Amino acid sequence: MKMQNKESISEIRKQQQTDPVMTMGQELSTLKISNIQKDALIQTMGEHLAQVKLELIQLKGGAN
Repeated sequence: MKMQNKESISEIRKQQQTDPVMTMGQELSTLKISNIQKDALIQTMGEHLAQVKLELIQLKGGAN
């Protein structure tokens, strides 16, 4: 079997960890994923709040 890349995996990982562009890219990706999760949670909570408000209106018997 012929190896195309002669650098060891540990050496490649070390280079990736010290590469500031790679590190910034990883941080950016992590932040984007975190923001997507936050937005999804906010949307779900908003939907739940709207449902609770409707139930409260129904319990009160509609408009007073």
